[in-house]
Amino acid sequence: MEHNNLLDLVKEKLQESLSLKILNFEIEPRLDNLRPDFIADISFKKWRFKLVGEILNHQSAFIFKHALYKLQLCAAQRPDLVPILIAKYLSPPKQQECKEAGINFMDLSGNVFFQFEEALHIERMGFSNQFPEIRQGRNPFSDKASLLLRAMLKKKKNWGVRELADEIRLNPGYVSRMFKELEELRYLMRVNSKAKLINQESLLEDWIHHYDYKKNRFIRYFCQAKSAQEILDRLKRMEIAEKANYALGFHAGAFLVSPHAAFNEVHIYISDEKSSEFFKGQLKLKVVERGANVIFVLPYYKHSAFYDLQKIKGLKVVSDIQLYLDLYHYPFRGLEQAEHLYGKRIKAAIETNKDEDSAGNG
Repeated sequence: MEHNNLLDLVKEKLQESLSLKILNFEIEPRLDNLRPDFIADISFKKWRFKLVGEILNHQSAFIFKHALYKLQLCAAQRPDLVPILIAKYLSPPKQQECKEAGINFMDLSGNVFFQFEEALHIERMGFSNQFPEIRQGRNPFSDKASLLLRAMLKKKKNWGVRELADEIRLNPGYVSRMFKELEELRYLMRVNSKAKLINQESLLEDWIHHYDYKKNRFIRYFCQAKSAQEILDRLKRMEIAEKANYALGFHAGAFLVSPHAAFNEVHIYISDEKSSEFFKGQLKLKVVERGANVIFVLPYYKHSAFYDLQKIKGLKVVSDIQLYLDLYHYPFRGLEQAEHLYGKRIKAAIETNKDEDSAGNG
């Protein structure tokens, strides 16, 4: 949707959904050192007031949080302004964040929260996204595209397009398109002819909400063992070498990297079903529907799940990033372990230079 058409739709929805009469609609006005998307003079019954608004064109965690902060600053500088955030769609968690930040919101899918003194209070929730984005080949959190993120998170440097393409064995044209997409989402900053990741905490927040561990294929077995720890001990004693392409993931992998939560299952990533044959024989595994304690994982992230493998105590483990993605929404103490892993390992590994990040915020 073009910007002018979006502005027209915003004005239409303000009048239709909130029953507001727009007397004047100023685009990108100057407000001290800020430039909100619009300020509108509003009439409602006998009341007159001004709306200050930000319009989200991109659904990125950083852009969303930055818009909230900007509106808070506008309202702090000018108490006569009533802040409102407008988007094509705001998910329930984002709706709640708006409320907690003291920001009204309206999305073009029908969800509304607006209050002005005692004169007006409207709250309508539960509408689904009427503007699903169809961006084939441009999702930076897809399997192949995530190789860019993994490489750039691992090596803190400024990357040229061809340099990164050679590193992760992808077409330079594809890498260039992903750079542009990440730049639009405010997750990439150009440094001369090269690029670096910025706002990495928000980037990870977006990534975990795009990733779905349930899309992996799970093959469940039972191993006669007293505990998951015993299974790991038996794996350590096995001479796996090149007999199977594998890596430990989920809780078992996290236990080796940074133990925290108790667990009863050992997840083993494999590249194909043949790779499981060696383990099935050595561990005397039996196929079960319930009570599995050894679970083979055929990844839907076929290109990137095995990127940046670690070797810990003689066993291969997927990267910290892959562990974090898998555990965050995993039901059995997964979030607890993921947050522990983030605090102990990942947070220290990502860039936290706020001055550099702010230079790329626009």
